[in-house]
Amino acid sequence: MTKTKAPFLKSSIKTSDIMRDVLIALIPVSAMAIVKFGIRSLWMILIGILSSIIFEYLYQKLTKQDITVKDLSAAVTGLLVALSYPSNVPFWIIILGSFIAIVLVKQIAGGLGNNIFNPAVFSRVLIKILFTPIITNWITPGPDAVSIATPLAFVGNGQKEILAGAPEISQIFFGEIGGGIGETVKWAILLGFLYLVIRKIIHFEMPLAVMGGLFLTAMLFGESDLNFAFYHILSGTAMFAAVFMVTDYASSPLNRRARFYYALCIGILTGILRQLFDLPGGIGVAILIMNLTAPLLETWIVPRVFGHKGVSIISQSR
Repeated sequence: MTKTKAPFLKSSIKTSDIMRDVLIALIPVSAMAIVKFGIRSLWMILIGILSSIIFEYLYQKLTKQDITVKDLSAAVTGLLVALSYPSNVPFWIIILGSFIAIVLVKQIAGGLGNNIFNPAVFSRVLIKILFTPIITNWITPGPDAVSIATPLAFVGNGQKEILAGAPEISQIFFGEIGGGIGETVKWAILLGFLYLVIRKIIHFEMPLAVMGGLFLTAMLFGESDLNFAFYHILSGTAMFAAVFMVTDYASSPLNRRARFYYALCIGILTGILRQLFDLPGGIGVAILIMNLTAPLLETWIVPRVFGHKGVSIISQSR
């Protein structure tokens, strides 16, 4: 008898195929980052990708593991790391962020598929804790770049309405505000979302569940003000993270129902963290919290057994 490790279901789709599609989906976001914030954004992207690949190669080489950089997962992580920062961030921050994501979160845990936390999200949150003054100096797009407050400053921290002086929703949607270089142009993120759904790389329910949870929470805090709720949806990292980070295979549940509740809770937690704890980047913390609960959701929410009536919600193995 031959013993093998899970998973036992085989597929012709390789990891590199999935990661290639994610990279393609990030092309509109990356292109608009360069258009909006200039050539420095291109250098940021290249540094993020190359440093992540190098860190993965060196770690695996030094620990005498198989070299897996050809699966493109390190490239995706490095790109997400770079796109998370404002255009004026020092390059060494991006390199440090790549090191944290690839070595500390991904490789030490055992490599792709063994990490509990999403590497890019963990890196972003830790860098923000350590270097907040450096990476939260949001710069507006264009040649006359100036520092500006994040749009979330006008709706977070217990606010019930959009404060005076806030950017228009149209400005936020078309990326005429400051923020991480990959997070500002919302229509580019939506293009990536549609591509990933069409290619069946992600399920549309997860990003929509995140947005739905955030929307409902914002409606509660905003006393049913639709403009206030939509402002929360479009502001900050929420949309970018919902499409490209919440949907990460390794750190989210496997079964579809569990994934839906996992994503919904991320949206709800994001709204709570923004409003009650004044955390503009609350979705990163929300994702990490739910990364920890993903195994529990897999246990509690199980699919219907073939040939049996009804749906088993709570595991009967107690």
